[in-house]
Amino acid sequence: MAEFECLTFSGESYNCYGLELVKRNLEIKGHKIYPFSLNSDRPVLISLYWPEQLYPFLRLRFHKNLKNRRIIVGGNYPTTSPNALLPFDVEVFMGDGELFDPFSESYMAGKDRKRAVIDEIHPILYEDLQKNRRSFCELSRGCKNRCYFCQYGWLKPYREASLVDIEEILRSVKTKSIRAFAADRTSHSRFSEIQKLFQKLGKTDTGSDVTLRGILKNPETLEYLRKVRIGVEGMSYRIRKRIGKPFTDNEIVEFCRLVAKYGIKTMDWYMIYGLPGETPSEMESFCKLLDRIDAEMPEGYTIAIHWNAFSPSAQTPLQWYRPAMGKRQYLVDFANLWRGRKIKLTNRPLLTSDWTMIRRMLAIRSTPKTAKLVYNFAFHESKFKKYPRHFLELFKETAGFDLVGPYPTDRPLPWDEYCDYERDKMLSIWGKVRKDAGEEA
Repeated sequence: MAEFECLTFSGESYNCYGLELVKRNLEIKGHKIYPFSLNSDRPVLISLYWPEQLYPFLRLRFHKNLKNRRIIVGGNYPTTSPNALLPFDVEVFMGDGELFDPFSESYMAGKDRKRAVIDEIHPILYEDLQKNRRSFCELSRGCKNRCYFCQYGWLKPYREASLVDIEEILRSVKTKSIRAFAADRTSHSRFSEIQKLFQKLGKTDTGSDVTLRGILKNPETLEYLRKVRIGVEGMSYRIRKRIGKPFTDNEIVEFCRLVAKYGIKTMDWYMIYGLPGETPSEMESFCKLLDRIDAEMPEGYTIAIHWNAFSPSAQTPLQWYRPAMGKRQYLVDFANLWRGRKIKLTNRPLLTSDWTMIRRMLAIRSTPKTAKLVYNFAFHESKFKKYPRHFLELFKETAGFDLVGPYPTDRPLPWDEYCDYERDKMLSIWGKVRKDAGEEA
């Protein structure tokens, strides 16, 4: 029997679903799990999801009380960018938490290039305590869609939880509201039955992410939803097709018409700016699409648009592209263009700052060569922020490549040494995208 402590950097919670899977697995095997404490010598299991969590993690890692403790990190970010963490005297587990074994080198970056992938997923009863008690139920893992910018479809194969397991979770949770989550909930082969099960048991599904294709295929599922969030991503069909998400304007208009028909009063759109080959003319196409939607929607309908800057995620076909940097006037102007229409548009968040993109890309593309620079950045970011151009020059001098430029296709990516993934297939896709977008090699 061994003892471990656990910690996550996910919001205000001390736990997260992936880490809970690890804890349950270890407890079943007879190990003891405790909350994290600085005043201990137990090994620590840490979950990281977003790249920018690297910096608070490093500030904790080098606390004097953790100097000689065993630190094992896992989660989405360590699985995709182990290169950023390994220089800091930590162990990196890659993949599904159910297969974590603290006494094995399997699926550990630097020891094994393989990613842990469990054959079948079985959702667990999980409640999260932040400001309010929240319950979660996992519907599936992975994604069938494989959009070129997104890790979900490329990192793990698609697997569904059984309806029997899902029903057991819904019957067991104490809260009325449950978030049924997945990369694409509507891809679940029994999604309609799951929604009927919520209704039968008097539970409320607070999840709202859906996909356009899923709804167009089975529009009746809208009957059970109160709110929908959809990833439109590209402002024009030309851009959407280029990134592996070829929704036509007609399909988007039909989707919106169906949402309004089923009485849903508002919807959220995720949009990405700075995609390959994007020009100001894309905004003209986007406004024409919105004009068509405006004609279909009821008076006072609201679409909340969430603009996100493109950043090239590790282990995706667009990992070689440059992040969205600099001011885009056509996006600034868009906030003032939509006046006097029937539908109401809200625009959030504001455009991502160049400095945010720099710190994000540093966490993704750092290498053992840049470890000292990353360490200093974590502890003295405000000093670097005063001179961003100098920082980028320093990174290039140290790493040998431009942090915020296109990544050379003839050079190994920072994570190539540690991970087996579909690199050749992604490179082939990127070559076609780059050619179509008129981008230089």
